[in-house]
Amino acid sequence: MKTTLDEMQAFLAVIDSGSISAAAEQLGQTPSGVSRALGRLEDKLGTTLLTRTTRRLHLTAEGEAYLRHARAIIDAVESAEEQMAARRERPAGRLRVDAAMPFVLHVIAPLVAGYRARYPDVQLELNSSERYIDLLERRTDLAIRIGPLADSTLHARPLGRCRLQVLASPAYLATHGQPASVVALGQHTLLGFNEPESLNRWPLPGDAEGQLLVRPDIAVSS
Repeated sequence: MKTTLDEMQAFLAVIDSGSISAAAEQLGQTPSGVSRALGRLEDKLGTTLLTRTTRRLHLTAEGEAYLRHARAIIDAVESAEEQMAARRERPAGRLRVDAAMPFVLHVIAPLVAGYRARYPDVQLELNSSERYIDLLERRTDLAIRIGPLADSTLHARPLGRCRLQVLASPAYLATHGQPASVVALGQHTLLGFNEPESLNRWPLPGDAEGQLLVRPDIAVSS
């Protein structure tokens, strides 16, 4: 499209207000700015829309034809903006959320009833994934992940923090004993994750960041 919405709005403002100066005041512009917008519009269309005299402005036949289309376009744009504003006030449509199953069960699920009561027009879809996924391909609106965020062009914000602890069951300790040092962990069966590797960095003395990278004997996805 060669013409712009600003040029169409200037044209409509002149017609509705009856003069360039009144249109300029309505649009918060200078009369010369409105006049230049009209000139650009006529140049792009290759026709004369208005005949100007010292006292009045008259629509040409082409101007009358263009006026109907321009008004319909501006009305459609304003209607679209109003609908988007209404959706911000009352969200509607499908919302796809993806998170690890423990997070879905213990954090998201308890909030669903309250969310549905507040936003009844939203169709909530909860998906569980323990691995990296293509959010665009799966048309996911919101993904919640635990751990450092890989370099990405997606928008992200931290929601909170959780502690990583090293635990063992009483039955295991009764059978194998309690390790007395970090080094002694190498003689024990370690349970870890198959991905992401960041979850296999335990909060124990190891590298310069104070973390120990373990190689789990049993690796799980959740």
